[in-house]
Amino acid sequence: MTTAIGMCKICPAYCPIQVTIENGRATKVTGDRTSQLYNGYTCPKGRTLPEGHYAPERLLHSQRRRADGGYEPIPSHQALDEVADKLKAIIAEHGPESLAVIVGNGIASNPPAASMAGFFLSALGTFDERFFSVGTIDQPGKLIAQALHGRWIPGPHAFRDSDAWILVGANPVISKMGLEQNPAQTIKDAVGRGMKLIVVDPRASESATHAFLHLQPRPGQDSTLIASFLNVIIAEKLYDQTFVAENAEGLDALARHVAPFTPEYTAGIVGVPADDIRLTARTFAKAKRGCIVTGTGTHFGLHGTLAEYLILCMNTLCGRWVRAGELNTHPHVLLPEVPVHAQPLPPYKPWDETIPNGRIHGLPKTILGATAGTLAEEILTPGKGQIRALICVGSNPAVSLPGQRRAAQALDSLDLLVSLDVSMSNTARKAHYVIPDYMVLETPGTTHYTEYTKYYGLWTHANEFPYAMYSPALVPPPENADLLDPGRFFHRLGRKMGLNMVAYANPAGVGQHWEKPPAAIPLPTDRDIDPDELLDILTTGSRVPLAEIRKHPHGKLFDELNDPVLPRQADCDARLALGDSSMMNELDLVFANRGDAPDPTDEFPLLLITRRSNDFYNSTGRHNPRLGGRHPHNPAYLHPDDLKRFGVDSGDTIRVRSQHGDIHAIAARDTRLRPGTLSMSHCFGTNPDETADPVNQGGCTSALMDANAEFDPLFGQPRMNAVPVSITPVDPEIRGQ
Repeated sequence: MTTAIGMCKICPAYCPIQVTIENGRATKVTGDRTSQLYNGYTCPKGRTLPEGHYAPERLLHSQRRRADGGYEPIPSHQALDEVADKLKAIIAEHGPESLAVIVGNGIASNPPAASMAGFFLSALGTFDERFFSVGTIDQPGKLIAQALHGRWIPGPHAFRDSDAWILVGANPVISKMGLEQNPAQTIKDAVGRGMKLIVVDPRASESATHAFLHLQPRPGQDSTLIASFLNVIIAEKLYDQTFVAENAEGLDALARHVAPFTPEYTAGIVGVPADDIRLTARTFAKAKRGCIVTGTGTHFGLHGTLAEYLILCMNTLCGRWVRAGELNTHPHVLLPEVPVHAQPLPPYKPWDETIPNGRIHGLPKTILGATAGTLAEEILTPGKGQIRALICVGSNPAVSLPGQRRAAQALDSLDLLVSLDVSMSNTARKAHYVIPDYMVLETPGTTHYTEYTKYYGLWTHANEFPYAMYSPALVPPPENADLLDPGRFFHRLGRKMGLNMVAYANPAGVGQHWEKPPAAIPLPTDRDIDPDELLDILTTGSRVPLAEIRKHPHGKLFDELNDPVLPRQADCDARLALGDSSMMNELDLVFANRGDAPDPTDEFPLLLITRRSNDFYNSTGRHNPRLGGRHPHNPAYLHPDDLKRFGVDSGDTIRVRSQHGDIHAIAARDTRLRPGTLSMSHCFGTNPDETADPVNQGGCTSALMDANAEFDPLFGQPRMNAVPVSITPVDPEIRGQ
């Protein structure tokens, strides 16, 4: 028996772990108590990694779909050869735009997979049009809003030394977003030091346990609520007038457009007391340091971009950005060294109406690239540019794309569907080829990905410390396994297709907010790239060489990189935008419609909202016997008043129906929910052509949504939050029908 130190990579928190290994197999995972930041913390998903690696459902050999719909094993090298031949034929007949790739949150365990997929499509010349990411239906508004507002280079105040913080639709205790190191304890310690934490969520989430104030608004009304915070701050002149005068413009426009959002007006729309609105705004504005941030829940609505823009404006009004002489809150270690000045990168328009983003809905091209909300229609819509082949990497679009029946129809219609996965997931069960991937403990990794997320807006992941870690592969795959990691898959595929692939490595920035462009590194055409070699390529030009990071198996806090932020440059005339016209027009529309979300009706009296679980990361964990095996269904959580109202008991099977579809689910009691809401997780359930199984598989909430009914006019994100639904009890005799 031996032990090894490595890194859990189920999610981008990347907790350091100690792994017990017996006869080449991992048998136990605990937190690495010698880690400088994590102090032994792991979540249940990390502690059950061995059970997931050796679960009976794990896929160890490539599968090829037979004519009868069943599957047969095939050597992975042969599967790759056949995929390459089929893709050559499809591209020869229909052009390179007929092939698309979609990556999902599963790539957190192996971020180079997404990079290599991008390099492959770049070599085909189709990256912008045919690289789909579930990030475009998760929190895409963060990047759009940041572009419209401008980006403050040193970043926001750090959580660790703030005295006020507002979480809007964010639950870091479970998601780990923004707070990687034991978030529950981090919040408890901050509150113990005197931080006033305010949580805005229809559910009293795990992060609200120690909150100074918890606001439970009606789902989907975040933009209206944040506008009312701004109304109070501006009307009472609580903002940092000096910072605004020196670094921002558009205050008059912002003041004019938020003026109607008085606390009394807003209270009637969002369902929280006007006094609590004032208390929130005053507490935040009068604090010395802090930040207001949003999470996925906010961005699943149709006005997530507006909500994100308004919180950026609120942070700017109150001067919640790091100043010259203070420490940079997101210092580079594996990212390139760049000068950090206390100044903005100017706002810019992140879309171009003259260039279409695909063929669906007339969307303009944006910095987000292809949007997953239109993927099904891009597959099903005939004509030039129709997608006929799709490769799925760390993604499960059969249950993650809104509009499950339409998505299933699209996947079934493809000439070629390839799924790179660790099990026969919903999507894999529709694929022509399923190629098994390595799992967390079998691949090397770094914290590079977590560092880079800081460029995608506030409260993504990015560490607040100059910390980095490298983890080697800790255990071999199970005996006789025939696996192929996605990085090698795309590199080999490119070579077989005669492509000259180039790695665009280690950029500092995104969109037009560049601090340093990527390094272009041609990839070899005569051999494979070892996963460790790929990590070296992707961290080219890092502030601390990866070779040095490898010398510190427990990770290292590089305190010497905590350089003070430099003063504003004399020639910098950039200003942050407080009154962007497109956002102000959208805010006016929200006011005219009396809110952001539909009201309950007699037919659909409840609003569906999302939630995360500490046992699952979207699809990941569902088939782990110590996680999903304990409660494999997807509970439909309801407030006790609503259970009584609809004649349902906890544990009953219910039918959940929207105007777009219906599912069966198991009702569960949750006293922490706002009455009138129903809360479920995503990425559960069976495929539409399979027997429903609410007890063992759960219900797929995507079946209650429609990607074409309501969507953001810029990037096509459908409504995925505040979806009107009804519930009715189901006779036990007809469960599963």
